[in-house]
Amino acid sequence: MSYLQNEYIKILIPIIIGFVIGLQRELNNLYKNQTDLAGARTFAIVALIGYLSTYLNISILYGLIFIIGIGYYLNNLDKKTRGITTEVSLIATYMLGIMVNKNIEFAIYTAVLVVFLLNLKSTLTTYEKYISKVDLNAVVTFLLITFIVLPILPNKFIDKWQLINPYELWIFVILLSGLSFLGYILNKILGNKGIYLAGIIGGLASSTATTITFSQKSKIDPSISKHTAIAINLANTLMLLRVFIWTALFNISIMHKLVIPFLLASIAGFIYIYYLMKENSNHYSDTQIEYKNPLELWESLKYGIIFGLIFAGVKVAHTYFGDSGTLIVSFIAGITDVDAITISLSKYAENKTLLENIAIWGILISTFTNQIAKLIYSYFIGSKQNFKYFAIFNLIIILILGGSYEILQNIK
Repeated sequence: MSYLQNEYIKILIPIIIGFVIGLQRELNNLYKNQTDLAGARTFAIVALIGYLSTYLNISILYGLIFIIGIGYYLNNLDKKTRGITTEVSLIATYMLGIMVNKNIEFAIYTAVLVVFLLNLKSTLTTYEKYISKVDLNAVVTFLLITFIVLPILPNKFIDKWQLINPYELWIFVILLSGLSFLGYILNKILGNKGIYLAGIIGGLASSTATTITFSQKSKIDPSISKHTAIAINLANTLMLLRVFIWTALFNISIMHKLVIPFLLASIAGFIYIYYLMKENSNHYSDTQIEYKNPLELWESLKYGIIFGLIFAGVKVAHTYFGDSGTLIVSFIAGITDVDAITISLSKYAENKTLLENIAIWGILISTFTNQIAKLIYSYFIGSKQNFKYFAIFNLIIILILGGSYEILQNIK
């Protein structure tokens, strides 16, 4: 961006930055049919003043704040609701004008962020009705614990058996909770848009909770069993994506070896789902699923405890019982959760504690166990038809996952 260093061009940058920020404020007020303290021209002039103040080696920041304060008071005499977004934006614009003289690229980048933040208001207003105060409190608590506690956690094993690394465990909790929270929020916002979309979102939030909820619905009303089965199958196909994401993050070598089996299994799952959907022209809309907020303190601690037990269990089992012990732990862990065992095995294979092939089979076995456990749930709490469609789906997934990986190994 060397051409921006020309002084005659450079002076236009703060004007443009101020004008764009001011235009955003003007349009925002236009949509709300209200007036505000400053518009595009005022913002452009304030940015220019900031730029010129660097030449004169003076600062009028306090004077600007004083003027803005008076303007704010006069502008809000007849208003019940008083926000200060425009006033704070004016101060930020003045500082951006100064920044142009220091680092143009960074000033432009920061200006883009400011406009982005200003535009968030309408989006947040749209979605705030979906997010309860309890959810917000959980997010704030989780962030506080993460950014206050995480830096002081020891990034080393704290036991003589070299089993538990608190820093690593909490990193895993953050990643897993974050992905689950994404699904949780999407369910809040989009969960009532249709049963199939609810199933897809359920794959991110919790495929087990999705399977249980829709199986129960099929028991109450057997006529919707094909709909519930499709939603369950969608959630469990997306669950495969979760497993694949963890291998990609923690062991790229394992990811490369599992990409074809997981891709084939996912494609087969979607083909079967498409086959079921072809016979369903009607849409069923009762799709509300109640997930627990994964960022609640107890839920986060529970993730940490599960991770700790599985990490320790894998290493102890491998130390005393070898590869067979690792596979047994994988089988047991898969009954309740496939994420923790996938991350554990991927990490242990990366640091050579486990053979890569054993780690891969452990991941596959835990995936199979998790699917079978959910199939058992659906048998006891769902309709027979719902169970049948889910059973066929599971048979396809398990055979293709295990079979394709074994075939690829034999080819090599």
